[in-house]
Amino acid sequence: MWMYVGVAFGLAAPTLLGFFSWFMERKQDIVLSPRQWKANPDWPKSKPRYLIGMELVDFVPRMQQYTKTAEIMITLSSASIIFIPSHLSRQPMLAFSFILLGFAVLWGVSFIAWMSYCYEESLYDPANFNAITSSVMFGLGFGAFASFAGAYMFLAVVIARAIAGGQPLVQ
Repeated sequence: MWMYVGVAFGLAAPTLLGFFSWFMERKQDIVLSPRQWKANPDWPKSKPRYLIGMELVDFVPRMQQYTKTAEIMITLSSASIIFIPSHLSRQPMLAFSFILLGFAVLWGVSFIAWMSYCYEESLYDPANFNAITSSVMFGLGFGAFASFAGAYMFLAVVIARAIAGGQPLVQ
């Protein structure tokens, strides 16, 4: 049962997050490179304090940060899949965490690949990046994070319950 719940959560996380992102962005002008913010000269008389300018900022520094974050998450998830089973007793509830860790790796790698593909495509034609491609990227990135966080939160609960119940954690 826990395995099926993990698969359902792992598949639902990027799908629902991507759909939410698309719903919010579907009528906006979406570009991959962020726009530069400018101070509002009339502030504090008129709000907001900062206005979005038309000049684009280079996306590469942000892409490097996103990639590094995803790489760390992929590394921790992969290491957890390898090392946790050898140190903890075999509890069926742990299947949920392992499935989610597997999805964190899958969605994290997919996020890096999709982001790289979208960046390369937008270099040739910025119109290639739209609300749908942005939503896919958002769903993959935050789906990986949701799977990773959910796995570790559930793992912490299982371990805490075992310690509180006096059950041995080691085989």
